[in-house]
Amino acid sequence: MMATRQLLGAARSRAVGSASLGLRRTMATVSDSALDKKVKQNNWEEGNFINYKKMSENLAIVRSRLNRPLAYAEKILYSHLDDPHGQEIERGVSYLRLRPDRVACQDATAQMAILQFMSAGMPSVANPTTVHCDHLIEAQQGGEKDLARAVGINKEVYDFLASACGMFSLGFWKPGSGIIHQILLENYAFPGGLLIGTDSHTPNAGGLGMAAIGVGGADAVDVMANLPWELKAPKVIGVKLTGSLSGWTSPKDIILKVAGILTVKGGTGAIVEYFGPGVDSLSATGMGTICNMGAEIGATTSLFPFNDRMYDYLKATKRTEIGDFARSYAKELRQDDGAEYDQLIEINLSELEPHINGPFTPDLATPISKFAEAAKANNWPDEVKVGLIGSCTNSSYEDMSRAASIARDALNHGIKSKALFTVTPGSEQIRATIARDGQLQTFEEFGGVVLANACGPCIGQWDRQDVKKGEANSIISSYNRNFTGRNDGNPATHSFVTSPDLVVAMSIAGSLSFNPLTDTLKDKDGKDFKLSPPTGNGLPERGYDPGQDTYQAPPKDRANVTVQVSPTSDRLQLLSPFNAWDGKDATDMPILIKAQGKTTTDHISMAGPWLKYRGHLDNISNNMLIGAINAANGEANKIKNFTTGEWDAVPAVARDYKAKGIRWVVIGDWNYGEGSSREHAALEPRHLGGLAIITRSFARIHETNLKKQGMLPLTFSDPADYDRINPDDKVDILCTELAVGKPITLRVKPANGEAFEIPLSHTFNEAQIEWFKNGSALNTMAKKTKN
Repeated sequence: MMATRQLLGAARSRAVGSASLGLRRTMATVSDSALDKKVKQNNWEEGNFINYKKMSENLAIVRSRLNRPLAYAEKILYSHLDDPHGQEIERGVSYLRLRPDRVACQDATAQMAILQFMSAGMPSVANPTTVHCDHLIEAQQGGEKDLARAVGINKEVYDFLASACGMFSLGFWKPGSGIIHQILLENYAFPGGLLIGTDSHTPNAGGLGMAAIGVGGADAVDVMANLPWELKAPKVIGVKLTGSLSGWTSPKDIILKVAGILTVKGGTGAIVEYFGPGVDSLSATGMGTICNMGAEIGATTSLFPFNDRMYDYLKATKRTEIGDFARSYAKELRQDDGAEYDQLIEINLSELEPHINGPFTPDLATPISKFAEAAKANNWPDEVKVGLIGSCTNSSYEDMSRAASIARDALNHGIKSKALFTVTPGSEQIRATIARDGQLQTFEEFGGVVLANACGPCIGQWDRQDVKKGEANSIISSYNRNFTGRNDGNPATHSFVTSPDLVVAMSIAGSLSFNPLTDTLKDKDGKDFKLSPPTGNGLPERGYDPGQDTYQAPPKDRANVTVQVSPTSDRLQLLSPFNAWDGKDATDMPILIKAQGKTTTDHISMAGPWLKYRGHLDNISNNMLIGAINAANGEANKIKNFTTGEWDAVPAVARDYKAKGIRWVVIGDWNYGEGSSREHAALEPRHLGGLAIITRSFARIHETNLKKQGMLPLTFSDPADYDRINPDDKVDILCTELAVGKPITLRVKPANGEAFEIPLSHTFNEAQIEWFKNGSALNTMAKKTKN
């Protein structure tokens, strides 16, 4: 039986982290001279250096205050504190103000982030930032054709991003470069660093010992504009690895097992920190795979301690100087002896089985020995229609080499994949290297279609033609997410997640019932044979082939660069600054909608077909609150316009009020704005003339996002007052009362009856009140820039 145990509460781990060679264990402190070097963060930027000295100084301050051993996750966060002397620090409670080393944006989220940044009036980003074109490329016919089609369809978006990156000094990775997370691992991740990225799988960089955290665009804009970034101090879940992987078991199986233990919500509010002797048997890219899929358990991020496998990867990617520098700081690139974890899980890798997770959820974990039985018991469609390998989770050289060894074994026996088979290289560097070394040719002989270096089917960018919508079928991939309809838009598709090794094996058999560890296949002559366990190098023996140069550096002279946005575009729109507060109380405002029950960011600003308008605030505002349930009639997207007496869609009524100069408010229920930290959900009500959102309670991130846009997120001091307000009431908000720690008055004017007053609470601090007065956080930043 596998040694897997969970210790809830403060589980003390006294295990020393990596025992890898080259880590200096005898140093009590790190000498200043060793950390005084100027080592560049990467090979693409000249003026950005790794500041281990500053991190060390911050840690020394925090250590003197806390006087206890620290987890590695804590070391990274606390070494990046804006105010290490005064910052309140309590895991799971405090809100940390942090200074990340870098920002990264993918093309879908970068549009609004850059548009917002532009309105801050700054000449360039304050922190190193890159943009990566990977989300807008649909898989259809194969890499080159799909890329060419995407470049044509998305030309105006790419031109905007490229020109804006040039003007504001961001690095730009063109379409075809690869997936953001793979590019970060290959080029930008470094041990001990803190990075925020506008994509949930940013934690991939934990494979190089970096705390890389997925955020919304509003958070990215803050850091780009030199504001501290706020994060609730995460709890820390420790995962101790012992033993070593062998045979058909791969790094992917570790996170598949952990997902089964913690479930999709078990990591929420926590960082998952791996340690123990088993770590040293994993490649850096294998660690990246584990960290990448940590997003599926809700974790803030996941990471591994620095070790020699990371050093080897840094060396292979031409960053030896970073590896050497990390060795001089190695004592702080792992957990302290005696570090305490809020929960502890132990996994013996020598006993770990290959796993397959799904369908419809990434935490339904089944070991391969029990999978055929589970498939039969649950009546999952047995035929594997499509096998898909690659993605940001599993497209390393090691992944591709092991997968190709299985495909070659099948070819040597005269058989190919029964299922349709696709390969998504994670980057141009991986594509070029496996093309040079023969793995790509093996996949093509095997019957595979090589897709573009992009997200593709993993995020639903897949024009799938082999089954009809609604037809029950099974697909198996090495991706990370398998929620209903995610990959192909078909809610009847049973999507399973596993290692690339098992994807290839089950594609050969064409059956969910096949277990390559025990079952045989028929060769071309009808003879039985067993597939050999996968083999492959963690790193290419001849080094990486960089392939085509797809990077655009900011020009040294930006005087002649202009941002390209057509005034007639329906996908892009320059933002105009929101108006500042007029200094007066707001009176006689209608309630646009009294929302009843759950109102998430998806109810406020839906995704799906609306994502194409992420760079056009006015167009995407046509989805504002269309999913919210109106308390007046129990229906969605049907509200009464008090000026006309007619019922209409929420955005239409809001636009009519705005055109007539009428400000409005929204009344909301409990935990208003939970879900993805989508800044559009805060931008849209501001854009369409809203002044305040008044609720029983807010999801914290949405509350902060509303403040950033110059709105008033207010809560009923007595939640029962929600029931005292009718949808057709008018209200006054005494804005002049807004002050730190003091309630603000809501005067309610019923259509029939006497007016009455309700106290409202808020969480504004002094700086945030300035945001409201100036019209937005970015207006405040622009004001300071001018001064």
